[in-house]
Amino acid sequence: MYSMIANTDCLVEMIVREDKNVLQELLTTDRVIYMPYWADPRWEQAMALSDQYFFTDRGKPFVHVFEPSAEKKPGRPGEFNQWEATQKDQLHHVFPKPPQPIYVRQSQYNHSFSPPAKDGLKSLTTVDPKDRLGILTHPVWLISHSDAVNNHAISRGRWIRERLLGGSVPDIPITVDAKLPEEPQSTLRHRMRVTRVEECWRCHQKMDPLGLPFEMYNQIGFIRDRIGNGDQGQKVDATGEITLSGDPTLDGPVANPIEMIRKLAASERVKQVFVRHVFRYWMGRNETINDAPILQDAYKAYRDNNGSMKALLTSLLTSDAFLYRKVTK
Repeated sequence: MYSMIANTDCLVEMIVREDKNVLQELLTTDRVIYMPYWADPRWEQAMALSDQYFFTDRGKPFVHVFEPSAEKKPGRPGEFNQWEATQKDQLHHVFPKPPQPIYVRQSQYNHSFSPPAKDGLKSLTTVDPKDRLGILTHPVWLISHSDAVNNHAISRGRWIRERLLGGSVPDIPITVDAKLPEEPQSTLRHRMRVTRVEECWRCHQKMDPLGLPFEMYNQIGFIRDRIGNGDQGQKVDATGEITLSGDPTLDGPVANPIEMIRKLAASERVKQVFVRHVFRYWMGRNETINDAPILQDAYKAYRDNNGSMKALLTSLLTSDAFLYRKVTK
């Protein structure tokens, strides 16, 4: 997990440094940065042995994920645990193109299964845009909006509503026991039927249709139709809908998370919300009605300079709202 966070941070920094269509790139880039595990000499042996030890009797890769053991158990010479070969298979699937070496700022994280990349050397490659697109499909975002054992459509949908569409969702009332039915043999969509009762749907209509497309991925970011048995033996239903966005051209059904992300990335409203969040961060407060001209100028600077973060910040930090802001104690 530590390395995934560091790798996504490096990708964000790279996109900001490029300073071109920053928001759109964050949402739709097909690039990924990762640490090349096969820099470890053991990987050459693991890859060579994978055909012999880690394929099922049907000739397909064994794709169930095992956590690495803290202690190394003795085995035959050259034998490796399933997690190593399985992880190699997953990386091969997720990263189909040859990686290119890239030097990035080295983040600090625990030395777990493999040490950090030496001197900040990592790998840059691309993913299949039909499978993943932008940081919302990176495992690090998907994991952070899941619980310990399941993906969490409501949490993922709420993030999109608040962070990209500029909406708000009230906290759960203290009188509500917010739990889905314990039905292990049912799909999440069926279990979420309880959120459609009138008193719940007033809020859940803002979240559920936005989060359900991300059912395509499980709680650790793998594509569910390619591991296990999909969704209780059925193909995962990744359809959803953008609703109540305030932009009629944005609202409408989507077939999967990739289609949703493309629509969000192309939306003027989403870009305006992005500018609003930048304003709040750098000003240290929410905007007021008197800040409308400053927000408009900042958005114009961002738009007219090909999505430049530098132009956006220059506009905000030279505005009267920043230069003459009050210092609070």
